[in-house]
Amino acid sequence: MERFSKEQEDALQLLSSLRELEFWGFEGLQQLPARLHNLTSLKILSVCSCPAILSLPNDALPNSLEKLHVYNCSEELKQQCRGLEGTIPRVKIQ
Repeated sequence: MERFSKEQEDALQLLSSLRELEFWGFEGLQQLPARLHNLTSLKILSVCSCPAILSLPNDALPNSLEKLHVYNCSEELKQQCRGLEGTIPRVKIQ
């Protein structure tokens, strides 16, 4: 899977009370779903073992985000996430 379909992204938006979201082992996934910033209850976002993702969504992340965990991902994604240190209370990159 390289991308989420429009239907999948629309379904994600219906989860308005979602507090934690984890993407794990999507080796072919090239981008995270757009409109993550609309998930206004999201506190924790984890992206693990997703080496093809090179950046965060263009629309940014929700202001409610308290923890961002990035493990075993591309250097480009890690670098972008390092730039968020100080704007998100807990950023952990490995």
